[in-house]
Amino acid sequence: MKTDSRQSPSTYWRWFPASFALAGIILFIFATFGPPASSSGFASALKGFFQSAAPEYVNDKAHYRMLPGPGSWLFAFVLGMALGGFIGGRTLKIPVRDIPEIWEQKFGNSRIKRYAATFTGGFLILFGARLAGGCTLGLFISGSSQLAISGLYFGVVIFAVAMITARMVYGKAGKETQS
Repeated sequence: MKTDSRQSPSTYWRWFPASFALAGIILFIFATFGPPASSSGFASALKGFFQSAAPEYVNDKAHYRMLPGPGSWLFAFVLGMALGGFIGGRTLKIPVRDIPEIWEQKFGNSRIKRYAATFTGGFLILFGARLAGGCTLGLFISGSSQLAISGLYFGVVIFAVAMITARMVYGKAGKETQS
């Protein structure tokens, strides 16, 4: 079944105004907090927890010594992402689904299976980011917005890997609804 995208208006932002909104957010972060954007706020919050529970542990670890404490721009940025995602999801004109249709077609409607796969994927991304000493959001969004070769290169690689992974996981599911 083919659908014509010209017949029904999209419920999502068009790419052009969305790109200006993202650029505005990046400019706001740079202007108010100074350093480039990053999503390592969880590590800062974790440092704050360990600092109150076991201060000697934090003082002995070089990783925690180099991170800013809780209340820094990192934590504010992560909190803003969560709040923005929640507001965006609740103001969307179509209902938000816990299980996307393409997932349901391929793997069924088990929420436990979906949440386990999502958690595993998120854990692998965070593990790789921490292993590399940075984060994907900081490298891609901040790096590419500054036209850094590493940020642009990473953007191409991450999108290519995402497309290959989606093809491996979903196969050709959902292909019949595209024009």
